[in-house]
Amino acid sequence: MKNKRYTQNKTKLRNGEYQRSNKTFQYSWYDKSGKRHYLYAKTLPELRKKEEELLRDTLDGIDYTKLNATINSYFELWKKVKTGIRETTFASYVRYYKRYVEPEFGRMKLRDVTYSSIVMFLKDTATKRNLSFGSIRNIKVVLSMVIDVAVKDDVLKGNPCRGVLREFQREYEKDTKEVRALTLKEQKTFESFLAKPGKYHRYYPVFTVMLWTGMRVGEVLGLRWEDIDFENNEININHTLLYYDKGKGDGSDYKINPPKTKNSKRTVPMLPIVREALQKEKEFQDLFGIKCESVIDGYTDFVFLNSKGHVWHHKKLNYKLTKICEAINAEMQGIGDEFPHVHNHMLRHTFATRMREAGADMKAVSDMMGHEGILITLKTYTDASREFKNREIAVLKDYYENAI
Repeated sequence: MKNKRYTQNKTKLRNGEYQRSNKTFQYSWYDKSGKRHYLYAKTLPELRKKEEELLRDTLDGIDYTKLNATINSYFELWKKVKTGIRETTFASYVRYYKRYVEPEFGRMKLRDVTYSSIVMFLKDTATKRNLSFGSIRNIKVVLSMVIDVAVKDDVLKGNPCRGVLREFQREYEKDTKEVRALTLKEQKTFESFLAKPGKYHRYYPVFTVMLWTGMRVGEVLGLRWEDIDFENNEININHTLLYYDKGKGDGSDYKINPPKTKNSKRTVPMLPIVREALQKEKEFQDLFGIKCESVIDGYTDFVFLNSKGHVWHHKKLNYKLTKICEAINAEMQGIGDEFPHVHNHMLRHTFATRMREAGADMKAVSDMMGHEGILITLKTYTDASREFKNREIAVLKDYYENAI
């Protein structure tokens, strides 16, 4: 009877090692659950190298038996265990994963996932799909969360997604257009155009509220009449209206979400121009018999409605802003500079910039914007117009000339 503890050339085998009849070698071991596993190699030195890798991974706390699992298998696990994400945000991440990761890259085994493989995947995807940096960032975020589950399960030592965006972030940043605010002159032109009777006068109230409160578009469109305190001239912001893709081919729908952050739940002072705009909206709806027909997650009696009594879609407002800018340019043709393209977020940006130019306390501005701190307000939402900079530099000139 052949001695299984030695090879055919009389080399002693270790526990778990075995030379097969085809002269190849195998090593077997049991995991914590009692399940048996195998390693195979053509030579004994090759087998023992694999055993050393297995031992090293085991000592490092890595579960070698799960390294053959695919990224897709951990995506399914991630969907079951992940908490703390808004339903709509979660649905968005799932769509990004299924559209871009799952078909090919998601089939890769965890043992083969490396920093460089993720970088190349993101670069190839960006090129082939002509994706924006924001889309690539979202793909990276969901991929990183999925792989992080494997890290926490002791399947991987670390997350190879860490830092991958830096490899091509600069390339995207140079092509990224920063959001700018309307200049004071542009803002006055925009407001004067909407204030005149005509095709676009209907949109004067909603865009005036956006310009003079700094509210996010979802916060404005989600406003209810009960959120407006005319007695104390305040607007209470306690939710936001979201239009989202439900996924699985089920189309899109509206949803009420809590404020974006804990600081987003706030009270915004109502200036006379905002109060007047809201009253105009009410008068218009009463004149044409428009009643709120939208009921979203138990919320109704919304302030801004279309002619059929339904809440507006933020994309509809962006579309109208495009048309308004085209109309302004047609009216101004040959008179002045071309009026810029305006979108919803630009109005919020303009509010913060006007407050900065007026010398407002930035802590108060930050609170009205619903930011977590002043630095976010200063870094992200405030420009310095040419007029403002000229006025500020004049202070230095006056100081110098009047100095003794």
